[in-house]
Amino acid sequence: MIAPQRILAEPPRRAERVREATRRRTRRARSRLHAPVVAVVGVIVAVLVPLLAYVTLTSNLTSLSYALARQENERAAVLEETQRLDDRIARLRSPDRLAAIAANLKMHDPHVYAVVRVPQPKAQQRAGGFAFLGWLQPAVGITAK
Repeated sequence: MIAPQRILAEPPRRAERVREATRRRTRRARSRLHAPVVAVVGVIVAVLVPLLAYVTLTSNLTSLSYALARQENERAAVLEETQRLDDRIARLRSPDRLAAIAANLKMHDPHVYAVVRVPQPKAQQRAGGFAFLGWLQPAVGITAK
């Protein structure tokens, strides 16, 4: 007959240590497999981020340059139009032209100058009543306030 053996507490601890060592080895092996990929991705990111920032800033500068050129062209056009309109105003206000138009209309300088008083405009009566019943206005002499 086989004698029963006592189960020692040590062998399970050894098995756990072996299992943990195996897990560590597999993790390290996986991390060693991923290390080149992580390094390549890191290099690509390190190169692309400054490159994209440079391209973005350059495009922003170019768009600002075009906007500035557009505004300068618009300003030059407005200045030219203003000068043209100022010349036209000066031509229309010229005394020779006004004298020619007055002569054409048979106008002449007055012989006697007079001061004419213009009466003050009368204040209009306030509208009363209801908007949809315009004929219902307050009686004459009664003012609505």
